[in-house]
Amino acid sequence: MYLIRLILFLFILSISIYAPYKAFIGDIPHKDNSILEVNNGDTINEVLSKFLPMNYFNIFFSKIYLYFNNIQSIQTGEYQIGNKPFSEIISALQYGDTITHKLKINEGITIYELERLINNSYLDNNCSFLKCIETDLPFKEGIMYPDTYFYKKGMKSSDILIKSYERLDDYLNFKLNAEDTKTSLKKADILILASIIEKEAGNNNEKLNIASVFLKRLSIGMRLQADPTIIYGLLPNFDGDIKKSDILDKNNKYNTYMINGLPPSPISISSMSSIDAAIDAVPGDYLFFVADSPTSHYFSKSYDEHLEMINQLGLDK
Repeated sequence: MYLIRLILFLFILSISIYAPYKAFIGDIPHKDNSILEVNNGDTINEVLSKFLPMNYFNIFFSKIYLYFNNIQSIQTGEYQIGNKPFSEIISALQYGDTITHKLKINEGITIYELERLINNSYLDNNCSFLKCIETDLPFKEGIMYPDTYFYKKGMKSSDILIKSYERLDDYLNFKLNAEDTKTSLKKADILILASIIEKEAGNNNEKLNIASVFLKRLSIGMRLQADPTIIYGLLPNFDGDIKKSDILDKNNKYNTYMINGLPPSPISISSMSSIDAAIDAVPGDYLFFVADSPTSHYFSKSYDEHLEMINQLGLDK
């Protein structure tokens, strides 16, 4: 008789506990965009206290859940726990389902902009100004492959940047080793020329023409006269306005109005289409171009034609 009473008591007790227990594990502690940080050395109880009121019932039910689900350890990291029930939060902690962040390295950005981008991210910047990159190139500017890279908070920036550089180098090697490659430019010169194309082109379709203009100028010993190179030489303190004194500045080693040939390094990260144009183009008939819309240029074969178009566009005023 005693055994029957005991069994009945335990049955009633379990029924009375089951409903609040189910409610507990299905409850959403934070109905917002709450972030939970789990640091090295945090115990499970310490982590629970970060998002749960640690009253008697929460402690009791959480211990039951952890015990019956055999959860003995959790992983460090950054977790999105907003609008998630207790059971999903614990599952994420158990399997390390941490927040994934994005680092978007765009074509056209400089090494200064890349540095700011990384410093404003959740990455550990252990590769400031690409010091971790080992390369045979004589520069560190313009050596990244533009793309969106995914990472976890606290990940080292070198893990992304080395991968990005290797992707770019692989692409260059693939292009240069292709049977139909005719360019005589070396890898460093390709990246320099591609970066100027990147900054000058209004659209992808005109990149071959822009590349051919610069290659034509190089072939006849004419200076490149590209405004974006002047701007790069004034970084990181460029005020947004190219002055006549800047154009005449012989001390700016990127001033292609004053120097012969290519500048000493790229002036930005290049897209693959700009790299393709630098490799695939040949010197053409055009020697000049001028913007005739926000996204296109007019190309001229002579200086007189170039001046006439400038006059028509009202740019000589």
